[in-house]
Amino acid sequence: MAKKSKLPFGMMPASWGLKGKSRAIAEAEYYYDGEDLEKALAVINADSDIDGEIAKLDIELKNGTIGKYEYEKKVAEIKDEPYVNVLTLDVNPENAKAGFMELDWNDNFVKFLHDNGYTGESDEAVVNKWFNDVCRTVLIQEQADLDYGLQEQRNTDNSEDVIKTTTPKEDE
Repeated sequence: MAKKSKLPFGMMPASWGLKGKSRAIAEAEYYYDGEDLEKALAVINADSDIDGEIAKLDIELKNGTIGKYEYEKKVAEIKDEPYVNVLTLDVNPENAKAGFMELDWNDNFVKFLHDNGYTGESDEAVVNKWFNDVCRTVLIQEQADLDYGLQEQRNTDNSEDVIKTTTPKEDE
């Protein structure tokens, strides 16, 4: 946050009688303007450090400094919560049955998956196992809906992955 004035706020006669929150607000208004002032006031008016950080993000979202998905991820990080989001869902124009999804997640989401029994060599492998399970569950539910619940659901413990992970080969 950039300061507007080089003269210290405490040397201004108007500041001499102020205390507490009213002093903090006057000092912020003395030193800052624009988005910096909005953020400083949000922190002053917040009930906790977490609320202050989220209030600053609210201002950044409102002013277009950050986007919706970045805001949601940062709020989850501040609150120490798991976060996952679908960034992209695309279809191959040459083959309508082929497509891909790009996911974004935080470390808390991977920890959440580990706590719920998912394991893997990397974070991507853990998330991939979870995503395969989600896709498998959707397919099984769709099949159950089509069968009107008259057919037994398939055993998913030993079935193959619905989603396959591929690694692009480097040019030789």
